[in-house]
Amino acid sequence: MAHKTAKRSTPAGPAPRVILCVGLKSSGSTWLYNVVIHLLKEKYGAGVTAFYADNYAMFPSGTERARVLVIKAHEPSKSLVYLCRLTRGQMFLTLREPRDSIASLMQRFEHGFDGALKEAARHAARIAEIDAEEEMVTYRYEDGFFDRFETVDEIADALGIKVARAAQMRIYRSLTRDKVRQQIGKLRKSGKFGKKPDANSFDMETQWHPGHVGDGKIGKFAGVLSPAQQKK
Repeated sequence: MAHKTAKRSTPAGPAPRVILCVGLKSSGSTWLYNVVIHLLKEKYGAGVTAFYADNYAMFPSGTERARVLVIKAHEPSKSLVYLCRLTRGQMFLTLREPRDSIASLMQRFEHGFDGALKEAARHAARIAEIDAEEEMVTYRYEDGFFDRFETVDEIADALGIKVARAAQMRIYRSLTRDKVRQQIGKLRKSGKFGKKPDANSFDMETQWHPGHVGDGKIGKFAGVLSPAQQKK
């Protein structure tokens, strides 16, 4: 009796290249993530798929058909970091004074101190592990990288792609504080944040939250956290 052989689907092409955007919360990581997306779409068009994931289980379906995956993460698993390395991808990292990060989460997203502290400590510990083992393009919030046009060109260079200066300027101008506030307003009106938006609502495509744009102040923790909280 003849046996039927199950058909196997074959990939349409090579595995997607993975670009990993890692950062502490409130460190400018979402701004960088959006710059990366815009730059790669200038180069590859519809072949770019972007999403948040700390591990494979969080991947949306169909990602294997993309040319490039742009993944935003706060606590990426070892396997996710390995995938980035395996595909000759690139890792970006954004950092911020942890106490300012916690203060910002409390102000903009209504997080309680204990929860924000626990989350920031966990993310920071994982980021320290990766930083000790991997090469990453690192940006610090205190340097105001998100307010510099030159940062867009630096990111394009790190990605290994050529994007016209005019396109880079267009991308930069679309992601200024005022433009992002306007975009968030449009997302709210269009219902992207749901029927009853709150601080934890977000847009799946851009990862912007309703209260995403902060004041950019450095050392703000001194006026938000108590002396005891600052020492924890």
